[in-house]
Amino acid sequence: MSKQSSSLSQPVYEYILNMIMTKQLSTGEKIPENKIAEVFGVSRTPVRDAMRQLANEGLINILPNRFAQVAEYAETEILEIGTLRILLDSIAIKLCLLYGSRADFLNLKRIAIECENAYKANDYALRCKYDMEFHMELANITKNSILIKFQKEINLRVQFIILHYPNSITHDQTYLIQHKQIADALIEHNESEALQLMLDHMSGFYNLAGTYPGDFFNFVTQKSF
Repeated sequence: MSKQSSSLSQPVYEYILNMIMTKQLSTGEKIPENKIAEVFGVSRTPVRDAMRQLANEGLINILPNRFAQVAEYAETEILEIGTLRILLDSIAIKLCLLYGSRADFLNLKRIAIECENAYKANDYALRCKYDMEFHMELANITKNSILIKFQKEINLRVQFIILHYPNSITHDQTYLIQHKQIADALIEHNESEALQLMLDHMSGFYNLAGTYPGDFFNFVTQKSF
């Protein structure tokens, strides 16, 4: 993609992303390619470039020679994302304990408290924002650029699931309290507790109980040092 094409497609990308994340477009709904091109006064090329980026991020499906539509996730796909998040956030915890500072962990706890406060205020959108921010900040503390990239990509999918498939995940306060507990375990450099909390956190959020054998994730909670 040329620099000119990229500069044209970026605002289109953000426009379509906003439509999806504010539920102006629902799962399975066709992307109004021609209408979007008219809104921005551009050809369909920047629109298609933007849609390809969103397809790579798992938010839309492109049907060759037909049209593009907002993605639809099967229950198995949501469980697969939950499984991957357990692994990503567990390795993040181990790396955080190697490279993170007390200030980093206190900031993580601040985000956790903001998330819980948003829940108590019944501000679903803000709660969602801080939820994503917590896990993104956990990745940032690792200073591992590849892990950070993966976390950014998976966070978009998770936000999509939270908004469009609310019945597939757990929303109770217990899940949010665990954010603060994980931050406290990191502050105390208690690796075993932090890993177990993260495992419980993700397993509960994605309702993974019974999906795998009881000892399947035992390796996740083993101390590395």
